[in-house]
Parts: sequence; structure tokens; C-alpha cells
Amino acid sequence: MKSKTPIAVTALLALALAGCADGTSDSTAGASGAPSSTATAQAPASPSAGTSSAASQNVGDTLLVFTRTGGLAGTNDRLVVRPDGSWTLTTKSGTKEGKLTAAELAALKSTLEQVGFSKLPKVNNNGNVADGYKYTISYGGDEVVAEDGAVPTALQPVITTLNGLLSR
Repeated sequence: MKSKTPIAVTALLALALAGCADGTSDSTAGASGAPSSTATAQAPASPSAGTSSAASQNVGDTLLVFTRTGGLAGTNDRLVVRPDGSWTLTTKSGTKEGKLTAAELAALKSTLEQVGFSKLPKVNNNGNVADGYKYTISYGGDEVVAEDGAVPTALQPVITTLNGLLSR
């Protein structure tokens, strides 16, 4: 009578390896999952598309840029609000555009001014929150980065307001 141990070990190994796959496919990946040597890099569609910083944005065309990355779902949301209140939201699902009402735009500007945005610490990254978000806000020539668990109290109202805009 032959032992069934090798079959059981093989089956468990196959299940374990299948559980490591993330379910996505990458046409540039080789058999090892690493990019193949024949993959070519694509240039960004615009000068600012390849950067996460709003510093490359024309400040006159942009009131603020808000990005929210991470979280349990691995989000990568980017909201651009222009001085006239028009906005563009880019998420994994696509791009949406809209316009804030005059009252919403005034409230957003007021919130940003009340917190003393330009005086906030520029990097706040000691949150150590598993699956937390990382927020980057660029406004008035300043950029502030904060992670869940390390968001300055003064910045909370801004993030709450901007998160509300992301849920539109």
C-alpha cells in the first residue's frame, strides 16, 4: 500500500501558492511575476501625470490637490480643485468632474485658512495604523503629508471635508 503523504503535501503546497496570487494579471510580467526584460516603460500622458506632488501643477490653475492612498482596499484617489470650484476626481473606477457650490467653495477655503495650513508640520508619518490611509494635501504652495494615526488635530477638519468630496 502506497503512502498518500506525497499527494497531500503536493495538494497543500498548490493551495498555498494559489492563495498567494492576487488575481491580477500583468501582461509585462514574466513567469516569475517580475517584469520581463522586453517590457517597455510608458511615458506619462502629461508632465504632471507621473508625479504625485502638486508642485508640478500650475498654482494659478489649482486651488488644491488632495490624494488619499492605501487603506484596506488599496485606494489611490486624487482630487484636484480649481479656484472656480470645479473639480476632477480620479480613482481606480475612473474620473469624475463636478463643481462645488459657492457656499462649499467658501467653506473649504475658510477651513484651510482657519487651520493655518502653511504652518502645519509638512510630514506626519508615525501613525503605524495597519491598512491606514496616507493623505497628501497641496495648497497655496505648501504640501502636507499625514498618515492615519498621525494626522495633526488642526488638519482633521480639512481631511474630513476633502474625504466628503471623495465620496461624491
